[in-house]
Amino acid sequence: MRRAIGASDEVADHQLGDLLFDTIVATRQGTAVTRHDYDEVWSLISHSDRKVRLVVPQMLEWLARLDPQAAGAPKEFPFMLAAGGRRMFNANQIFRDPAWRREDPDGAMLINSSDLSELGAEDGDWIAVESVIGRLVVRCKVDDAMRNGQLALPHGYGQAYPTSDGERLVNGPRINLLTESGNRDPIAGTPYHKNVAVRLTLVSAHEAAAYQSQSERIHMRAAGQ
Repeated sequence: MRRAIGASDEVADHQLGDLLFDTIVATRQGTAVTRHDYDEVWSLISHSDRKVRLVVPQMLEWLARLDPQAAGAPKEFPFMLAAGGRRMFNANQIFRDPAWRREDPDGAMLINSSDLSELGAEDGDWIAVESVIGRLVVRCKVDDAMRNGQLALPHGYGQAYPTSDGERLVNGPRINLLTESGNRDPIAGTPYHKNVAVRLTLVSAHEAAAYQSQSERIHMRAAGQ
């Protein structure tokens, strides 16, 4: 760190953290936080034989317990949802203005045409997506690049968008409402966002009309109308 930020020997070890912080704040571009010469690299490996240990015993034990026969979707939730996909006009939730989204304004769920037809719905309809812990009503969009039984929803939607009269309207799907925190990687503890078992159901005409009206109000408001 001393070499990376140019600290002299007069700077005490306990002062390095403050000096690094001040350097980061004062520098417009990225700041190096450490620098090592090539002949020092192998000293960073603590094993006496200077070999990298790739084996993670906990991971190998977990992999050995995997059962391919149990990998399919449960009967009561026959679709697998990849939640949190990236698209042309989605980002994290610091982008709160719906007018920014020039495409896919409602964060539509991608679905194979045959799955949608079997459900009795059409492209652009509002349908319900249910997991073991939550339910969302989303607009659907046909995409035959999706396999049968596979669905996709984008991340970055679900913001409460304010209207001029103080009302707040939710813009797009809040996909984390479908995520079960206990269904997660046993090592890293990361929920399986890209592998959420769900089922699809039709919504009533009344509920579909309510979501359609909210979508139109959000985007008219975003357009300044």
